[in-house]
Amino acid sequence: MKLRRPVLCIIALIAMQVCAEAQAIRAAYKFYYKSDVTDSGYFVEPDMMLDYDGRTAAFYSDAAYHRDSLSMLAFDNNGNIKDNDAYGQIFDYRAGASSDLVLIDFENKSFEINYQEVTAYILGKSDNLEMPQWELHDTTATYTRGGGYKVKMATANFMGRKWTVWYTDEVPVPAGPWLLWGAPGLIVLASDSEDIFTFKLLNIDLLDAPTRYDNLKRHYHDKMPKMRYYSYDLKNAEKIHNRTQRDTKFSDELSGMNISSAYIVHQNGEKEMYNNKRPYIPLIAEDYWK
Repeated sequence: MKLRRPVLCIIALIAMQVCAEAQAIRAAYKFYYKSDVTDSGYFVEPDMMLDYDGRTAAFYSDAAYHRDSLSMLAFDNNGNIKDNDAYGQIFDYRAGASSDLVLIDFENKSFEINYQEVTAYILGKSDNLEMPQWELHDTTATYTRGGGYKVKMATANFMGRKWTVWYTDEVPVPAGPWLLWGAPGLIVLASDSEDIFTFKLLNIDLLDAPTRYDNLKRHYHDKMPKMRYYSYDLKNAEKIHNRTQRDTKFSDELSGMNISSAYIVHQNGEKEMYNNKRPYIPLIAEDYWK
């Protein structure tokens, strides 16, 4: 397989030039992931959105965005319903959607990853926006979803994982799902070498109105009643978040919930303590921090 070795400074220059001139878009993706490498199937987030306007990017769940927006209208500071119409619309959007959010500020070369754990927000910030150092391959194909784009392959070692992506220069913006950006076109398909994570483009819309970036940032940074806020550098935010995902008791404690140990009662009357441990694999590999 032939490789076209990229001159990284040129790619970065082109990326920044496109950033300044880009049409605002909203690209919808399906996100497939595993909680354990031995899993035979995947969990799926079916409505992850990439909002991109050349200066900022946001990657988030559409369902979570609408549910959170409606909840702020529906409830007062004491948790009482104040708007029945907004309250009724909440149930039009699926429960359990991911509250994870990535916000990228290209102009300031910074980004943040935000997580919600019950009634706690964990904000991880970085002032070092790293672009994956893509190797551009001669391999081409047609991506049948989202419009039948002609796509090209690129690979990179990024944040502890080896990624293979397919991008299309028919949509000439250096954007992609999560933190995968900087290819010479929109990334439409991405997967890691262990087949733990996969992003698949569904469709693209051009936006005349502003993206949701400011609304999303305001939601996670506003000091809402009954919410706890934890702000760290990215490394420590990931450490705390990973622990909450693997230990439900720790997650409850972080949210200020004092829940006694739960147990299961079997038909014979015997009690079995509930296992609060669960598997979890983060997108940023933990070896990356070592």
